[in-house]
Amino acid sequence: MQPQKHILAFDDLPILLRQWLRSKAVIGPLARQDQPGFYYFDWIDPADADVERLAERLASGYVTTTIPPKKAFFPTRETLFNFAAAGPVVPKNEEHQEPFLLIGVHPCDLAALSLLDTAYAHPPADGPWRKRRSPATVVGIDCLPDQYCFCTSMETSGSRDACDLFLTPITSGFLAEIYSEKGKDLLRGIRTEPAQPRDIQEGEEFLHKKEAAITLSLQAGSEEFAEILDTVDLTEVWEQTAQRCYSCGSCNTTCPTCFCFDVEDTLDTNLTSGRRYRSWGSCQLLEFTLLAGGANTRGERRQRVAHRWYRKFLYLYKQFGHSFCTGCGRCSRACTADINIVDVSNDLIKRAKEKR
Repeated sequence: MQPQKHILAFDDLPILLRQWLRSKAVIGPLARQDQPGFYYFDWIDPADADVERLAERLASGYVTTTIPPKKAFFPTRETLFNFAAAGPVVPKNEEHQEPFLLIGVHPCDLAALSLLDTAYAHPPADGPWRKRRSPATVVGIDCLPDQYCFCTSMETSGSRDACDLFLTPITSGFLAEIYSEKGKDLLRGIRTEPAQPRDIQEGEEFLHKKEAAITLSLQAGSEEFAEILDTVDLTEVWEQTAQRCYSCGSCNTTCPTCFCFDVEDTLDTNLTSGRRYRSWGSCQLLEFTLLAGGANTRGERRQRVAHRWYRKFLYLYKQFGHSFCTGCGRCSRACTADINIVDVSNDLIKRAKEKR
């Protein structure tokens, strides 16, 4: 749909945030106290919220968060049900089933939410994801890149997917693009003005400046890269990358599109009751493909490294028509071995072209 566009004054954003916090549960980017300059998505306590700083963070185009916004719909660890030796399984009551707000989501992460919507809707659809997505309203906001971003290569720099309201900071305030009735409702009770052509042009210029500031790029499009991975033997790159990789799983746990999970049962100390959890999984961990009896289908590190690229850029591209990478750069930022996904991908592309 063509969005309605309005101007929201900078000074009115704190007022709007307080209004949202009074009416709904809100999850948004919070500052990490232990790592200044780093942010993470989490639920905001209305009684403890520093609204002025949150508004300043949103207006300043903060770069990224360590943990992606998917945690609003897919918690890092959640109880599926409780059980006991005697008695039926007791499903856990779902939390946050009431309408809630996810705010401060950047374009690459909006694209990621759209990809996860597709993946989790694929039969058999994931129930918990669907239950949390339905009542959510998503507020996107434009951002500034750092040296790890390559969203232009993945065509997500201007994404408005999965978005109800999108804000771009311009001279006269925020250019507010409304994409749904839920997004329109968010601006009720606050003063806005219709956006003028110069405001819309300035919003487009913000995007162009952001894209021009991005220094990393993949040397092949998604279709060509998938074809390379599908047809060329690049074992030497997997082996070299595996020699550096620690198999810590940081790349997976910070990825906005990874959707694999692990399921485990934990017994209480009485040994007669317990609960079943599911938590974010990582295909880079040795235990991920460990089978009963001790067999492991990806027991070698190079196999796990290769699988990550095949999964992101080939398997899911074939299944859904999109690479499951948005160019957010979180995996490269988080990598304990300083492995950069763009450097490795371009090495794969370069060697594949040399072999042809």
